[in-house]
Amino acid sequence: MEAINARLFGPGLPPAGQTCTWQRDSGLISWAEGRTRLPATAGEVRVAGFDLQGIELAWQDARSGAGAQGRWALQVLAAGEAARVRAAPPAGWHEVFAKLAGGRRARRGRLALGWSALLLFLALPLLLVLGFFLLADDLAGWAASRVSVKQEVALGDASFAAMKPRLALRDDGEAAAVLRELGARLTRGSVYTYRFHLVEDKSINAFAVPGGIVVVHSGLLAATRSPEELAGVLAHEVQHVELRHSLKSIMKQLGLSAVWAMASGDLAGAMTGKAAQHMMELKFSRDAEREADSAGLDALLRAGIDPAGMPAFFATLDKAGGAPPALLSTHPASAARREALAARMQAKGSHPFEPLPYRSWPPAL
Repeated sequence: MEAINARLFGPGLPPAGQTCTWQRDSGLISWAEGRTRLPATAGEVRVAGFDLQGIELAWQDARSGAGAQGRWALQVLAAGEAARVRAAPPAGWHEVFAKLAGGRRARRGRLALGWSALLLFLALPLLLVLGFFLLADDLAGWAASRVSVKQEVALGDASFAAMKPRLALRDDGEAAAVLRELGARLTRGSVYTYRFHLVEDKSINAFAVPGGIVVVHSGLLAATRSPEELAGVLAHEVQHVELRHSLKSIMKQLGLSAVWAMASGDLAGAMTGKAAQHMMELKFSRDAEREADSAGLDALLRAGIDPAGMPAFFATLDKAGGAPPALLSTHPASAARREALAARMQAKGSHPFEPLPYRSWPPAL
């Protein structure tokens, strides 16, 4: 005869229950002060215990007798003993135990689904970051293709306004006027209204802001040996705007926040501060640099400007001693790029070019 240790709740017993012994075969439940019997007619059965490994059998006793009438519950909390009860239910209780088994399977399924959903939720940021890393170029291109020119210009204007307090603009002198003249010549017919700005800064650098803003440092202007070399730099920077390299690069650097800003319709408002931080240090892929070189060379030819200035200036920078110019860190002028430019120029054939009409070079700020 199998005896199972259990806890009994019922009329006249302590609220916390009473330890007892349950004889499985006879159904007799006994404790120090009394005894009762598990009815042959099934009551209710459910899981019990903090770990939900136990089992509780509950029934309503209508028999007469002091303390007998009322609701009783028998809890078997030891996992091993509860498992044996589930495997061989008491007589008359098989049907409710079968329903319990089905409910347990359903709960396990819901629990597994819940844990899976929680793990997916916790892993989702990592998966999104990994997915963006693997598909960054494609996603940035996709997002940029859905930005209108008007939105791009608004982003560029807002970002440039955010960075202006850190720039020593010199837009009133002779050099700034030359910059604007060459820029206007290179951008005729563009969908963008270009603005060219000169910044007093000794570093050799230039960068393009989405929407048609090109910024040139005075150190770069001083490093050029002819107006054709400056025109080559401008043509290259302009093509980063025309080909939307600047916009794509910002979206790639800012990641999913840029895609969300585009989707929410507040591109300029959401990205202005972040974009301004990255604008002066945009880095382009090798393919983007070669594409800007090639398109820039075509722009120089259309404007009637000798394109030889472009590879000449990059060669000058490449030979610079000491720390490399800032321009080389963002626009690395590799030998392969210069060779590609030379081959493209040769394929275009020789053209007569009038020298640009600037006698004194470089012009004064």
